[in-house]
Amino acid sequence: MAKDNFSFEDNSKEVKNQFHAVSEEAMLAALLLVEGQAKALAAVQTGEMRDKIDHKITSQGSKLMGQVGSPTEHAVYVEFGTGEFAENGAGRKGGWVYQDPSGEWFFTWGQEPQPFLRPAFRMTKKQVEQIFGINFKRRFGGK
Repeated sequence: MAKDNFSFEDNSKEVKNQFHAVSEEAMLAALLLVEGQAKALAAVQTGEMRDKIDHKITSQGSKLMGQVGSPTEHAVYVEFGTGEFAENGAGRKGGWVYQDPSGEWFFTWGQEPQPFLRPAFRMTKKQVEQIFGINFKRRFGGK
């Protein structure tokens, strides 16, 4: 028995497991919120890009990470723009021609950005913070 009738019980492993579980639950809820907002903001021509917006959770060791995005090839061009209109002047200058699938030729200076992922996160940031706070408070108590 320990000095003064006190003993120490190590619950750190259980606390770490609980911490990881609540982090994963909160991450999933937050990602679903951001995903829904991104879908609502996405530019729609065929709907393919919007319909493929999805989330994923990964972990590297004890580090949990979440991601929302669209795997479509053109999503990055919609988000950041192209050509003369690309954000930060990063696009091709002087215009170009391209042929569409039907064989018709077009000239373009590029496409203006139509951001949907970054605004989705910004618009839901406070709610994401609340989701984490509520989930941790529910699991661990506190004020």
